[in-house]
Amino acid sequence: MKYENTVKIGDVVKSLDFVGHNNCYYVGIVTAIHQNDGTFRADTIKRVWMGQIDTDFVSNSFVAPLPGNFLLDDEPTAHPRIQVLT
Repeated sequence: MKYENTVKIGDVVKSLDFVGHNNCYYVGIVTAIHQNDGTFRADTIKRVWMGQIDTDFVSNSFVAPLPGNFLLDDEPTAHPRIQVLT
């Protein structure tokens, strides 16, 4: 499977901390696309750690790799790390 960037500024995304594990992730609004290094920046809406909303870890933003720009993203069994929610 070949992953291509489907993320754009203004999208609400879910970014998994650990690929294939849905209990640790960020949700945020994409504010910048960094084509030069294959990442995006998003303003944090919430962070979930071990299935619980994490209010102790406060970060206004996070950076994550764009789809198709991380190690093994093109493997046939790869799980998506980034999900566009809206």
